[in-house]
Order: sequence, then structure tokens, then C-alpha cells
Amino acid sequence: MSAKRFTPKRNHQHHTCNETFVIWGAKTRFRLENHKVEKGYAEVLIGEDEVAVAVSPSGTAHALVNVDPVRSTFFIGCQDSDMQNNSSTSDYKIWKDL
Repeated sequence: MSAKRFTPKRNHQHHTCNETFVIWGAKTRFRLENHKVEKGYAEVLIGEDEVAVAVSPSGTAHALVNVDPVRSTFFIGCQDSDMQNNSSTSDYKIWKDL
């Protein structure tokens, strides 16, 4: 069985649920909307040997981006309510640079 490199839908927000992630396996950029900082978002780089837990509250844009040229990012995403992945409950392409 071969593994495929998966690129998550990176740049979105949900209006009806909170989302929690466990992220590991590769250098991965996690971005979270935060209007209290100058850029309007906070961003961290998770190393290939690290495991991170990240939370995105309802209505907060977030993104996961694999920036590792070799390894694959693995993540588990959990929502606290049923989520319909459509344009009435989620917005996509929040940031133009991702």
C-alpha cells in the first residue's frame, strides 16, 4: 500500500463548531486568526519531531500547511458538533498568501 501526500483544505473557518487538531510528522505551518496582533493572525512552525495540539474556536480562520519537502503532515481534526462542509457554514480562502 502506498501513501498519498494529502494537502488539507488549508485556509478556512467554520461558523458552527470549534475545531481541535493534533499535528505531527513534518514541518507544518499552523496559522490562526488573531485580530489582536498586527498581521491579524498568529503563526507557528511545527517541527518534524514535534507533536502539537491546536484549537480553532468557532468563527476563527485557521490553516495547516505542509512546508516539508520530504515528509507528510499527519493530523487528527475533531469538531465539537456536526459540521456540514459547505459554503453556508464555512468560509474558504481567507488568506491570499496560502
